[in-house]
Amino acid sequence: MMLHGLLIFAALAANLLAFDAERALDLARQLSDDRFEGRKPGHAGGKLAEEYVADYCRGIGLDPVGTDGYFQAVPLLVTEEQAASFAVTGSELGKITFTHGLDFNLITHSGSGYFTKDIVVAGYGIVSPAKGRDDYQDLDVNGKVVVIVRGAPTSAYSFDDENTRTHTLKEAKARGAAAVLWYADAMPLNGAAIREELYDPELPLMYVGERVLQVVLENSGYSIASYKEALKTRSVPLTTDKQAALNVKVRPLKDRVGRNVCAMLYGNDAVLRNEIIVVGAHLDHCGINAGRIPYNGADDNASGSGLIGELARALKDGGPYKRSVMFIWFTAEEDGLLGSYHFVEQPTIPFGNIAAMFNFDMVGQGDGNATVVGLELLGGLGNAYADSLATLAKAPRIRAYRGRGSSDYAPFAEAGAPAIAFYSSGDHPFYHHFSDDGAWLNPESFAAVGTQAEALIRNVAMQQTAIACRSDSLRVLSRFAVTLDVDGFFVDQTGTVSASDAITVAWLPYDARTTTSDMLNRSALLHTYCADKMIASDGLKKAIEQRGKLDQAVVLAITEAALFKRTQADIVALARMGLSLVHLTPGADADKTALTEQAAKALRDAGSFALIPLDFKTGARVNAWGSHAIVTATLDQFAQSPAEVRDSLLTSPALVLLDVISEPTAEQLETLRNARQRYVHLNFGESYPELRESEHKAALRRLYEIGFTRDDILCLFGANLRRFLNG
Repeated sequence: MMLHGLLIFAALAANLLAFDAERALDLARQLSDDRFEGRKPGHAGGKLAEEYVADYCRGIGLDPVGTDGYFQAVPLLVTEEQAASFAVTGSELGKITFTHGLDFNLITHSGSGYFTKDIVVAGYGIVSPAKGRDDYQDLDVNGKVVVIVRGAPTSAYSFDDENTRTHTLKEAKARGAAAVLWYADAMPLNGAAIREELYDPELPLMYVGERVLQVVLENSGYSIASYKEALKTRSVPLTTDKQAALNVKVRPLKDRVGRNVCAMLYGNDAVLRNEIIVVGAHLDHCGINAGRIPYNGADDNASGSGLIGELARALKDGGPYKRSVMFIWFTAEEDGLLGSYHFVEQPTIPFGNIAAMFNFDMVGQGDGNATVVGLELLGGLGNAYADSLATLAKAPRIRAYRGRGSSDYAPFAEAGAPAIAFYSSGDHPFYHHFSDDGAWLNPESFAAVGTQAEALIRNVAMQQTAIACRSDSLRVLSRFAVTLDVDGFFVDQTGTVSASDAITVAWLPYDARTTTSDMLNRSALLHTYCADKMIASDGLKKAIEQRGKLDQAVVLAITEAALFKRTQADIVALARMGLSLVHLTPGADADKTALTEQAAKALRDAGSFALIPLDFKTGARVNAWGSHAIVTATLDQFAQSPAEVRDSLLTSPALVLLDVISEPTAEQLETLRNARQRYVHLNFGESYPELRESEHKAALRRLYEIGFTRDDILCLFGANLRRFLNG
């Protein structure tokens, strides 16, 4: 069978491929022309580009499959830069005026402001007392311009959440910042949109470059290099004797939308034509800045848009195929994958019919080779393709999908479709820069990506048996199901962690005679071991996010009995070591070891959650712990509970964690009918690792059979858990 797959790929490469790299290059150069004004969604240039692509699809004979002909409207925040000037006063050299596009760029959806205000520097902008980091300390930020250096400390803890632009913006805004400036690289990139819910029309936001930070740090005792080095190990908030003179004007544009462009090449098999291969690329880029300089985005991503346009022509001319092939030019990728998320949430085709999704982003520059991400999600087909590459003199680079992506394939993978990403390998030197023009694209990169992609798409399109069948979809969905192994292991005196494909609970000793210092030492050893082995160990929320990357994670836990009679200071110290779960004593013994309300509050304040067994004490404990309550039971126990008990839990702020320990019955799952959008998580922590996928699929199949939708199932298998942890 493997040999057969290899022969098919070889035959395709030898005889059938019609992709023309020069045609793709020409189309990319057309789309990166100044007349499209950077293809910004909701603007004239973006609309013109959408219509250009729709006309192209019409011209080569593809059928429209949008909601309005070829188009699918995507609601989004649309703003227009109208003015942007920036200077710093207070330097020994006098007033220094900076150049828009070279020294600073506005964040997409920045607010407006016209003022001169003091500058302060807030390190990484991270505030996380539980992890021992406060970059603000006593820094007075109110009414001032805050400069933040993008990065994170050198630490056993992960700061992946805390160092994001979203989190640092929220922190600066809460402290009364008048404007926020981020420094990341010598050359500030353009774009970097903020989400609509964070938009503040009166808060200017910028990326600044090296020259700006040099001036700001003047007479502080730090150079850029020494300040960045100091931040690795300690917080260094700085007041300065400088002032920022800003004139930023950004106008929100009402009643504007972006549009996905959707076209179909229908298959000719009476049955298999219902299966759909999605080929996608984002069409949008950053538009024109306030200085009327176009950011044409030739590599990012006129290249991908041109390449899939040429793939559409080549496949159309080389058809017909058994399966249908859908081409989508996504809008608003630069705003946070908004176009692809909108399509996944409101598909214009049955989502379950998708056999595979292929995405192309930044395929026009580099070393003339291709990189392919996520082939393993295609199962045997992906493996056969990867094996066929061994015969090539210049084989594409193969990378595994890590559960999180920064382009339009990610929403498809998250929703359960096999999603594969293509890039051109090598350097992309003009990323989000005004120099990203069509003149610097190279045909070698187009050829490397396009010919390999065409071979794979043709092969998938001509497979004899069903690919997008329910069982295959369930296999992909089950890969992203979240499993919490509550039994876990006890933390020994070395902190060693065994390999596991589940989020594993690491239990501190339950013996009340064990000293707090020993527990703290074991916790520290565990964190050190995990940091060395790249295992997440800093809280349940982080563990869930790490599981999304298909990496290992552990969660520190303790029994309520082990905390009995410990001092408040001991409990707080344990909480600060990352204690995430406290298992409350079940049944008649509950009152004997119960925590004081003061101790429980300290744990809640530190972000710890209570594991509450389902018994006669559950209601009172849920009331006490509120949004920090996790009720644990088997699905069978929950289903056999009185209806009023189930209803009470489903309307409470608690998470209901239900272990599935045998194949669920339709009757048991019916008790979750009202739990689709509540905080309910189906868990497979009692399963043997080698059986989990089959048990996931059995539960998923039964849920489908009784009428639960894909979205319902995604909620029950992980989305509800994430919603609960995100508040």
